[in-house]
Amino acid sequence: MRVVARSLLLGAGLAIGTTLCGIAASPVRAAERWIEAEPTSQRVTSLWKEGTVATLREMGRSFVRIATDGMGHPTVAAMRGVAPAVDARRQFVKVLLRVQGFENLSGVELRVGSDSLASSWYSYTVPLFSDLDYNLLQDGEWTAVTMSLGASNAVGKPERGAIDSLGILVSDKGKGGVQLDFGGFAVVDEPAEGVVSFTFDDGYKEHLRAAKLLAERGWRGTAYVIPQAIGSSTYLTVADLAELHRLGTDVAAHDNPPFTELAPNDLEPRLRGIQSFLVEHGYALGAQHLAYPLGKQETRRVRPTVNRLFATARLAGSGPETLPPADPHLLRAWNVTDSTTPEQVGEAARRARDNHEWLILMFHWLPEKTVKATDYSMPNFERALDEVAKTGVRVAPVTEVWSQIASPPEKELATRATTGASPASPAR
Repeated sequence: MRVVARSLLLGAGLAIGTTLCGIAASPVRAAERWIEAEPTSQRVTSLWKEGTVATLREMGRSFVRIATDGMGHPTVAAMRGVAPAVDARRQFVKVLLRVQGFENLSGVELRVGSDSLASSWYSYTVPLFSDLDYNLLQDGEWTAVTMSLGASNAVGKPERGAIDSLGILVSDKGKGGVQLDFGGFAVVDEPAEGVVSFTFDDGYKEHLRAAKLLAERGWRGTAYVIPQAIGSSTYLTVADLAELHRLGTDVAAHDNPPFTELAPNDLEPRLRGIQSFLVEHGYALGAQHLAYPLGKQETRRVRPTVNRLFATARLAGSGPETLPPADPHLLRAWNVTDSTTPEQVGEAARRARDNHEWLILMFHWLPEKTVKATDYSMPNFERALDEVAKTGVRVAPVTEVWSQIASPPEKELATRATTGASPASPAR
């Protein structure tokens, strides 16, 4: 087994490659140690009779393909006997995965254990959604998935200071096989502390009140606004944006409809138009940061274009994020809805504090009384602020968190991307 230690920089705007070679070479900022950089079926073996495990090569690098039988039976493969065992008490795990046949996929679970997975492990289930464009994993694309051990489900009594195994469980829907490619796994240093980011989508009028409530506590948020909606009946005005920004909340990029629905030639001009609106109104820093409309993205057009134009891009789900994230253009978030209690928000903030995670909270409309499932009532929002405050966790906007993990060249790339934006569309 080859163990590789390295400390590199996670490049905002640098796409994770579509090949194993490209993704393995993607730099990261925190100290990162590869436990297995080129897995083979001699090291990764099948634990159950269902499915197959085989070694393949791509662009000079080996990886393992775990294939299900297409009949709904889970396939489990594991790399056991890592020696010396890994002390991951202040680290999180990063795994390189690629799915082939995503439409047949019903589940992916990662297990990290300390007794060769005999009875004790940390378990993380990769979130999957019926809308393919909503997913972190995309068909045919190498993706780095990070896993916070402290926030994972503990089975038995795993010893975080003596990790010796990694298991991968993949299952299909019983209507066809799935191939899950495993390109290696690493441990990455955690940050010194966790952080919570309050983000607000669409630019509703109530977001100004939310910004005031944050400012009263000395906190700042991030408002992802739709330029075309500014000034209409239920949305912020240009003057409201200026006041929101004065209070310390950043004004960043958002849109409607999803980018996945735009014609190929319309995507980049639209993104540059959004950036231009923000830059021309004094929000150049926020113009480097995007929230995908409805959380939808794909690997052919949307993701490459977004990677080139923005420093970060936030999804609309998939849970807490690690810091640094596996990919700044696939930031995971926690969607706070009308069924979320303030106490649950506080507990999530507590976990972020204790496990040194980046919890990105996503809010939409904040009415006095909820109407839709995506709403969150203003009274509950105020209570949620109280719950977060009780934890003592650090609160910071997305722009600030990113600036602390990005290198000067990365910041320069992001600045150039936004200053090269085309003229903005008229705003009301």
